[in-house]
Amino acid sequence: MGRRINWIDWAKAIAVCSVVFCHLPQSQEWFYYRYMQATTITIFFFISGYLKKDHGSQQANWRKYWQGLVLPYLLYNVIVYPYWLIRYYLQQGCLPDGMTAMKPVIGALLLEHESSFTEPLNGPLWYLPAILIMHLIIDSCRKTRYLHLIMIILCILSYFLYAANKQYEFMPNLTPMGLFRRLPYYYLGYVMGQWIRESRENHGDRFMILYRITRPVPLILLMTGCLTISLLFFEWHLNEQRILLHAALFYPVNIGLLFAVLCFCKLLDSCRLVFITNLSIGTLVIIGLHIILIGIVNYAVDHFIGIRDGLGYYWYEALPITAIIIALLYPIILWGKNQAPVLIGKNKNFVHGTDSKK
Repeated sequence: MGRRINWIDWAKAIAVCSVVFCHLPQSQEWFYYRYMQATTITIFFFISGYLKKDHGSQQANWRKYWQGLVLPYLLYNVIVYPYWLIRYYLQQGCLPDGMTAMKPVIGALLLEHESSFTEPLNGPLWYLPAILIMHLIIDSCRKTRYLHLIMIILCILSYFLYAANKQYEFMPNLTPMGLFRRLPYYYLGYVMGQWIRESRENHGDRFMILYRITRPVPLILLMTGCLTISLLFFEWHLNEQRILLHAALFYPVNIGLLFAVLCFCKLLDSCRLVFITNLSIGTLVIIGLHIILIGIVNYAVDHFIGIRDGLGYYWYEALPITAIIIALLYPIILWGKNQAPVLIGKNKNFVHGTDSKK
């Protein structure tokens, strides 16, 4: 297995824990909860773009996409379907009829589509087909001389589609809308990844500039500045009524949070923890299965304790529940890493230490 990039492991671990936290029911009136909901997933798209390589045959790329994106998407939807049936029975007091039982199946086949005749089966998995589509766009564009021009045009177009959807709500959930909202961050990650790899190969001045910001004080100042700007823009974003400006403000909000998190992870780069590495490796396990544990927790709380006035958990209640869910999934990550690499989006070579993703 190739040497892992520690700050990326930290970023993925922080992001996946935040995803679990944000999927716990909480009051939408809490500013920071809405902020995390709007920004957390951006980290995954940036990292996916950053790690995207500009080499490899089409056949090799498709094998990687099948193993890391397509197969996990199908597998975790299949695993969640019995849970969906049990939840339906507990809520309705009977099993669904044939048409109702097919709604989540059709929704999953349509990339977690939500409509009057479908529903998402495992909603958090929407980002896997979105990333697959982004990879395929890059693969297609790099065959021409106009890769960056095409990507810039697509990113600008995605902004207008996002703004138009805010006004008219014509795009289906979940993958298409997420694709249009997150494409610029994937492309940003791709450009930065290519830039750094090129600088390493050429040992040019750019490489040295990139690595000057490694000391704690500059990183802390940059992190604080980016986070502050992001929060201020998010406040503006929430209160802005003009659709085009409202949509435009979404981008500095996410970019500010993204670079704040990256600075924080660079601060932690020298701290290698096996737990964090395993959380990063097991991102798919957590994304694919946490919805089941959240459902179990919510059912238990609702029936034995009662969620306050339907508002959900307070943040100080959601935090320990998040930790418990991560702890329960951690043994599955270890088992998948050693015995069932399909669960973590790898092939059998990963178990034997010959896989080299990074």
